[in-house]
Amino acid sequence: MVNITAPLRIGYVLFPAFTATDVFGPLQVLNLVSITHNMTLSLLSADLAPVSVDRTVVNGVPVGMLGSSASPNFTQLVLPTHALADAPPDLDVVFVPGGAGARDVNGTQPHVDWLRERMDDKDPRRRRLRYVLSVCTGASLVARTGRIAGRNATTNKAAFNWVKSVEHAADVNWIAKARWVVDGDDLWTSSGVSAGTDMTLGWVEHVYGRNESERIRVMMEWNALNQTDDPFAEIYGLS
Repeated sequence: MVNITAPLRIGYVLFPAFTATDVFGPLQVLNLVSITHNMTLSLLSADLAPVSVDRTVVNGVPVGMLGSSASPNFTQLVLPTHALADAPPDLDVVFVPGGAGARDVNGTQPHVDWLRERMDDKDPRRRRLRYVLSVCTGASLVARTGRIAGRNATTNKAAFNWVKSVEHAADVNWIAKARWVVDGDDLWTSSGVSAGTDMTLGWVEHVYGRNESERIRVMMEWNALNQTDDPFAEIYGLS
């Protein structure tokens, strides 16, 4: 359990076609925690344009992987609070979701560059991140920073081999059978989609204690899985 006396400053890295549950599952946990603990939230994107969810929609036009789906305009829009260039300098925690948009390597390069800088920040005007948490294929963005070489991580099992193919991913020790993985106490990575909520409850236990994480889980009526409860590795032939 970590003793926190100042507000915990949390950021979310957003890009078009992030997966809804990757963001809003953990965010539901944080919304409830924030009722009794002092926290701030920043939503970070390349610019302040609305960010489309689960599909890439640019100026009202669907593009990308799901641009030709049966319902290409079926999306929601999230308004960022900050452009990456203007992100708060004192963030403690950053969440990185996955989704179809994570495969847009060029489109997510600004996010990767920002993460690389903030994960090993030597600028005295900014605070180095205390925690980085990725959900699903968000681990691909974290791996591309080159900052987690030699460390343990996991990701979405359906996309496991793709994530392992991105730049610098060969230097990461990828754990196939895991709901989520913690390396040290600052790097948290989860398997696909719903696993991010389980991981976030685990992180709440780490930061605020078991009683608090259980209180939140019960409020959500959430049947949480533990770190090693991962049936999807076998389904995808990874175990």
